[in-house]
Parts: sequence; structure tokens; C-alpha cells
Amino acid sequence: MAWPAPTSTRNQVRKAGKLIVAEYKKDDGLLSQDSYEAFEVVQNWRAAHGAVLNTAQAWLRRLETSHRPTVGQRLKRFETIIDKLVTGRAMDLSTMHDIAGVRAIFRDENDLREFQEKASRSKAQHVLMHDPLKFDYIRAPKKTGYRGVHQVYERQVPAPSGQPWNGLKFEVQLRTSVQHSWATAVEIYDSTAQARFKFEESANPAYEQFLVISELFARVHENGNASLPEFSDIDLMKRHYELENTTHMVATIQSLRVAHDDGMLQQNTILQRRKDGKLSIFHYPSLPAAIRAILTCSPVVPRS
Repeated sequence: MAWPAPTSTRNQVRKAGKLIVAEYKKDDGLLSQDSYEAFEVVQNWRAAHGAVLNTAQAWLRRLETSHRPTVGQRLKRFETIIDKLVTGRAMDLSTMHDIAGVRAIFRDENDLREFQEKASRSKAQHVLMHDPLKFDYIRAPKKTGYRGVHQVYERQVPAPSGQPWNGLKFEVQLRTSVQHSWATAVEIYDSTAQARFKFEESANPAYEQFLVISELFARVHENGNASLPEFSDIDLMKRHYELENTTHMVATIQSLRVAHDDGMLQQNTILQRRKDGKLSIFHYPSLPAAIRAILTCSPVVPRS
């Protein structure tokens, strides 16, 4: 696939991002002609990172290590880019470093560190944009309980054909399988419960439960700690069971897994979690039918 080259300067990209944020924060919901042009700038900037993504994943797959990781890739969705700008999690579109993202999943931390070391000695000319320890969330886990290692690179390819994309950034995420399982569970819960645990602290008891589980995972599976090192094993287990009786969070995620494995999650499906944490699944022949069911609360019982 031929990826488009950037057609705007960094200053134009920066201005386009700020204009779109201003439009999203208006109350009238109307878009100006300038905002339509800004959308086109952002769309091109995002699409251009497809070439960066392709280069990044090919580079990681070529690294020779004793145990090859599972490598995945994703180009950040347009809506997510805008959300990151509107919420202030990114201030400047032209310097947003994770539009192109590559993730490598390892059996354990030893494999992860070996891979990290091989990447640092690679002949590739991509430039690491920070101190290697800056985004090492295994040595210094986030307050949210997240663990993993993030590295931001600036793409540099010597071939003349690759020059238009040089200078664009990509993010590499390194996780063990345990860390990835926890992070995936958080993303699933955020999607089904309309939470934002991935990004911010919360008073929701399920948020505390994820902190507890992250600490337990680190201790049991990886001989380490997450964000609650001061608590004893017994206190952590006791608190986990107390929270589960309130949130039914683990039961909900298990129900979703069973539904997925059994092929029950189809198009136009509504998931309804009951007070006991069990999951009810309703299928509809079309999207309008599903929307009508939500609006009329039939057969879906509204949450209390």
C-alpha cells in the first residue's frame, strides 16, 4: 500500500489541531469552513503515520532475540486523536508521539529486557527521543496500576524514497503477558462501563480493585510490585474479595469472555449487566432495532 506523505507543515498541523479542539468545545455544534479544512489536515497527518507504522513493526519483527515476542500494531483512530487533544492529554497534534503504535508482548520480563537491549544496539537509525528510564512503568509503575515500558522513536530512514516521513514519531510498548492481560481487562471494562480507568484516577470501587489486582499480579507472577507495595498479601486478597462483592467486575469480564468464545457477541448486540454481575445478551436484526430497545428499555432492564 502506498501511504500518503504529509502535505502540511508542522505549524499547519498544530493550528489545525487547536482549531478542531476549539470547535469541539463550542456549544452550538456548528462547524466552520476552516474547521472542515482542518479536519482534512488532521486526516492526512494521521494517514501519513501509516508509513511510519509499517517501518516500525518491520524493524521490531527483524530483531533477533532468543524468544520472539507477539508483535501487534495500530494506527490511532481519528476519534481517539481528537479526544486526546480535547481532554488535554496531548497539547500539540504536531508532536503527538503515539499516532503510530507498535506493541510487543513477552513471556516474562527477562525476555522483555533482552528485546529492549537488542533494540538499543540495532543498526536502524531511528532516534530514541528520551532517557530509556523515562517511561519504564515496570521499575516505576503508574498510579493507575499500569505496568510496561514505553519508548518513543523518531523515524529515520536513509533511503531517498523514505525521506517524506522522516521525523515523524512512533511509540513502542513492551509488556509481559501478565501486564498485557491486566491492561486489556482495564480496556474491556472501560468500554463496557464507560469508564476511563486507563487514563485517570477514579472513586469507582472497580478502579481500586484494578489497583489491587495489578499488585497481586506483580507479586504472584513476576516477583515485583505495582502501585500498592505497602499492603500485605492477606490485606490485598481480603480487599479484592470485598470489592468484587460490590463491583462484580471479575464476573463481568469472565462473562464477556465466555460470550466471545461461544460466538454470542454478534452485530447489533446489547449487553446488560445485572446487579449480581451476571451478563444478559440481547440480539437485534438491525441497529435501529437495537436503538429502539435501548430507548424503550425493552427487553433490556435499566440499571438501578
